[in-house]
Amino acid sequence: MPITHINPDQLKCMLAENPKLQLIDVRTPEEYEYLGHIPQARLIPLHELPYAFRVLNPDDDVAVTCQHGVRSMDACFFLQAQGFDKLYNLQEGMSTWDGEIERDISNFEKAFQPHNPQGE
Repeated sequence: MPITHINPDQLKCMLAENPKLQLIDVRTPEEYEYLGHIPQARLIPLHELPYAFRVLNPDDDVAVTCQHGVRSMDACFFLQAQGFDKLYNLQEGMSTWDGEIERDISNFEKAFQPHNPQGE
């Protein structure tokens, strides 16, 4: 089965209708946290996918996202070579996502707080 390209509305429907859908975000941990991610998404950075793909069920639908759709397409090609055949790539990635996101910027905010050695 070929890789299917989907838009954000199609992904929203899939998430609502298919509780077994595995949504994988292949961006870096920093992108995932600071730029935000779809709440149901599981972070597996692209460079870790060759080691981590075994946690995925090849019999279930797998949707993949990144920031602009390029890394997710690479991930789909890799998963297809591993025997996955129900693959969906979010076209243009998170750059077009207009649905709910979660984000954790607490570490980011700490990194930019002014340094005050006197504790004032």
